[in-house]
Amino acid sequence: MTTTTSTSRRSSSSGRTVTIACSTRRDGDFHLTNQPAAVLERTRRAFVDLPWTMPDERHGVDVVRVNAPGDGDGQPGDIAITALDDAVLGCWVGDCAPIVLIGADREFAVVHAGWRGLAAGVVDAAVDAFSEPVVEAMLGPAIGACCYEFGDDDLIAVAHGTHADPATIRARTSSGTVALDVEAAVRSAVGAHDVSLTVLAGCTGCTYDGFSHRVRRDPQRHVVAVWRPAA
Repeated sequence: MTTTTSTSRRSSSSGRTVTIACSTRRDGDFHLTNQPAAVLERTRRAFVDLPWTMPDERHGVDVVRVNAPGDGDGQPGDIAITALDDAVLGCWVGDCAPIVLIGADREFAVVHAGWRGLAAGVVDAAVDAFSEPVVEAMLGPAIGACCYEFGDDDLIAVAHGTHADPATIRARTSSGTVALDVEAAVRSAVGAHDVSLTVLAGCTGCTYDGFSHRVRRDPQRHVVAVWRPAA
């Protein structure tokens, strides 16, 4: 199995860290609704053999709270949060930004942030869902400005939802058209909460070996998974 795996550099108060894994095309399809549940479960367990929670993402700001491993799997929402060991939170994407947030003590979360979610303030909603300070944010593979042609009106909405100056998230595609810089938007959104951003992977359109709806019309989705192994 080919994965890009990163372990958070921020330890919990117990000295343990969370693990973050980003799937590639060779790890299979993690689309929640476009395949039989049994097929998805086999794919997930082959990737991380623990109970999973993957919300049914709606480009909104709803929160799924995981109070037991596997709790809330398939429930509508774009944020999943837990403080449990051995509970995998998964964000399935094919260009949208998968964000991992880590709390100062035990909590951690995944955030599905498409442009509509960013405009709606999904990062603010995720930070507000924590009962402890958020101390670190990580961005998994997402579409880069190089491949993300974007309209100015929607770009202004994203800027508003991410506390950004529109000029700081406006970029150019490889062909020279106006683009949205998703990384810059996410960086601004977490920066508004005094949290720094670590980028784990590249552009899903041209450099990362994942799926892209916008560039290739891929129907499949890759995943960013986060969990804390039990001691």
